[in-house]
Parts: sequence; C-alpha cells; structure tokens
Amino acid sequence: MESKYILGNSFEEIPKLPDNCYQLVISDPPYEVSRQNNFATMGRQGSDLGDWDYDFDQTGWIDLIYPKLKKNGSLVIFNDWKKIGQIALYAEKIGFIIKRPLTWVKSNPNPANSRRLFCQGTEHAVWLVKGKKWIYNSRYQKGYFTYPVERGSGHPTKKPDGLYSELISILTNPGDFILDPFAGSGTTGQCAQKLGRNFVCIEKEKEYHDIALKMADES
Repeated sequence: MESKYILGNSFEEIPKLPDNCYQLVISDPPYEVSRQNNFATMGRQGSDLGDWDYDFDQTGWIDLIYPKLKKNGSLVIFNDWKKIGQIALYAEKIGFIIKRPLTWVKSNPNPANSRRLFCQGTEHAVWLVKGKKWIYNSRYQKGYFTYPVERGSGHPTKKPDGLYSELISILTNPGDFILDPFAGSGTTGQCAQKLGRNFVCIEKEKEYHDIALKMADES
C-alpha cells in the first residue's frame, strides 16, 4: 500500500481500505455549523461554509473506521464543542476508549461582536484509542495546542500544519500509516509526508482535492 489522495465519499471509500492497517485516524469532519447570512457583504467572513457542511452523518463513519485501525491505534475527532461529547460517547459504545479532550487555542481568532459575545478562541477534539496500549511519543501532559488560524489557505476550516504535525508526531512512529477521511486541502498528507509517515487522504470535494494534489506536487 502506498500514500495517496482519494477523490470520493468517505462512506463509500473507507470500506474499500484494508483492515488493521492505520495507526492514526485524524479527522476534521463537517461540523454542521453553517448558517446563511449576509456577513460576507458586510466585509466579514460569512458563516455559510458550503453545501458540504449541511446534513452530515456525524457518527455513521465511526463504525466504518473502527476495523481499519490497528489494535493499538488512535482516533482524533475534531468537531463543534456542542457535539463532541455525544460523538465521544457513541465511539465508546462501539469499542473505542475515551482518553482525553484536546483543545486548539487560536492565537488569532476571528473577532466577534464584543458587546454581545465572547470571542470563540478555541476548537475541540476528542482522542480515543482502540485497545489498552497506544503510541504516545511525548513527555508533556498538556492537552492544548496554541497555533494561529491559517487564513487564505484555500479551505475555510483548515487546521494549522503545526497542530497536525504535533498530533502525528505524538501518536505515530515513522513509517506508520495515517488515515484522514475528510482531508480538505490535504494538511494531513502534507504533514505526514514531511514527518516520514504514510497516509491515505479522502476528500469528496474536487476543489479541495485538487488543492491537495497541487500542494503535493510543489512539496
């Protein structure tokens, strides 16, 4: 098996992958937080991210992932803070062990209406494992990672390269395979390659898949 980017729907593509192969699944699925508004016409970033962020099955893909992980593999799921607990409990019911919540602290979060709202300066994930042993290549115990939002990257919800590089370095060893079922513009693949890991990245939107291929060609 070799590293590759796959254009397709993860619900169709994941079952085609070999079982007991991946040391880490790192996932940033649609949060379903889009709202139609006129922010963009007001010079602000709109909150309607696109059709891909509507009507997504938040848990069905986890069932497909379970047999693909190695018995000591890790699953990291980013999502909206209001959903992350329910997603973790669902994963636990099908056999995963919940280890820790993780937090991305944004050093340059988007501004909010300061008279009415706190600024949303974090995003959250849950770290789960399959089995009672797992890879953890770190001595520090923090569960938060501080990185700036990478704007202008071609994808509206791109995670920072540094954040993914840290997670990959901590939860895998060189040569391991990593799966990203919602790969966007290919951050996981790019970071994995630089760190000497193998990867499979699946993305159903051709626009973002093409960006990932372009970035791979340029690296």
